[in-house]
Amino acid sequence: VKKRRPESISEERVEPLSDTILQDIQNQLTLNTPAYDRNQLTAGIIHIGVGNFHRAHQASYLDDLIGLADSYSNEWAILGAGIMPFDAAKREILEKQDWLTTLVERQADYVSARLIGSMIDFIPVEPPNHDPLKAALMNPAIKIVSLTLTEGGYFLNDATGSFDPTHPTIVEELANLNAPKTVFGLIVQALKIRRYAGMPPFTVLSCDNIPHNGDVAKGAVIGLAKLWDEELASWIDANVGFPNSMVDRITPMTGDAERQFVKEELGYEDGAPVFCEPYKQWILEDNFPSGRPALERVGVQFVPDVKPYELMKIRILNGAHAALCYAAALLELKHVHDAMDHPVISAFLDCVQRNEVIPSIPPVPDTDLYDYWELIQARFGNPMIADSIDRICFDGASRQPKFIIPPVAENLRDGRSIDGLALVSAMWCRYCQGRAESGRKFEPNDPTWDKLHETALKAADDPTVWLNMTGIYGDVGQKAIFVKSFSAALESIIEDGVELAMLKYVKKRRPE
Repeated sequence: VKKRRPESISEERVEPLSDTILQDIQNQLTLNTPAYDRNQLTAGIIHIGVGNFHRAHQASYLDDLIGLADSYSNEWAILGAGIMPFDAAKREILEKQDWLTTLVERQADYVSARLIGSMIDFIPVEPPNHDPLKAALMNPAIKIVSLTLTEGGYFLNDATGSFDPTHPTIVEELANLNAPKTVFGLIVQALKIRRYAGMPPFTVLSCDNIPHNGDVAKGAVIGLAKLWDEELASWIDANVGFPNSMVDRITPMTGDAERQFVKEELGYEDGAPVFCEPYKQWILEDNFPSGRPALERVGVQFVPDVKPYELMKIRILNGAHAALCYAAALLELKHVHDAMDHPVISAFLDCVQRNEVIPSIPPVPDTDLYDYWELIQARFGNPMIADSIDRICFDGASRQPKFIIPPVAENLRDGRSIDGLALVSAMWCRYCQGRAESGRKFEPNDPTWDKLHETALKAADDPTVWLNMTGIYGDVGQKAIFVKSFSAALESIIEDGVELAMLKYVKKRRPE
């Protein structure tokens, strides 16, 4: 990025980002701009959930692809979409800048900025009926509907991980399926109309960071369809693609500092820039019955089965986030790189990964798991990302059953150690007691915070109260070995402090 002197900004009018200033940007800055005529693009993808991660990941891959002179991919531009009030707010910001996004990649010794132009419109957000989105889903040019809804948007039963037809929102949806209000209700309705109109169905592509995301999306769509029309559900099962995918790029939230960086260093205003690490990865199952963009040309890996890669990432990357965040919060560290710089947290994390997490992962094609863990450590240590500990701590009630409890269950089954993972879960319990080790009070940071807080306080006297949350721990919480290890870990944290509790584990388990 060509640096602009901050004092020069006050001497000239700073223009908002838009198509009209693209030429000026190209002339004045070392900034990559779309290498194609955006007026020649047409949409082939509707993406629901236009957050930072989507724009740093899927939108950037498509920007790369469309920019290849010989890719012939102009029909694969993105229409943004959403159904929530915050989606409408994001649309308002992006509309003012012609749907362009500034993407800044940063690490300690590297900064690169580019403009992403692969999104060409954002469907108006009009609850409660969402008529513009319904109409767009009927466009035959739309061959993929992709999603980033976060884990809570799939209406899963916490205990089973499957679609929950008794979820209050789904029960309300079932009362009037001809006027759907949820993403999945809208998808089911669109597929039904397409079927009877003789139109090919679109592929439903989940880009969320959840295990078996394609299967989860399929479960939600077919689960809802079955409650409406069994024959329709069977047709969807036979004709609609739901590819599993593994997505990866650390992308923090945007704040005033990021907006100011764009203004001072790039010389224009972007109301919603995205900052991320240079690394990105996307592994996809090739299950797109109605066609897809040639993303393999820009680094996306298409594989017969994404599950080995997905499990590797969920256990090592997401599991490591879950393993470090509560210790960091209790010690009042602000960012993930601060935790990696902390000698005890980083040693504990490395020890847990090598002794308890990596041994639970089956072989992954063409991948050394220990090399992958070293890559993750380097990424976590990137000080320019400033990924907040508060973000990683959020919604532990959903994250623990996905990232921590499964390797515990497998290690118990196979006779491996679970002491480090038990300590991780005990640190979450201690965090939910509501105060840092200094006594500073935590703000509620979980959708079920009140229940967790009450249970965590009781667990100080009886740790089994915490493990009796079967929606989180399942049978693992009743296993004698885990109960003993968890109880000892929680007692150590409360009596000795989290740092000493981690040190004890490291001294006991670290390989010579």
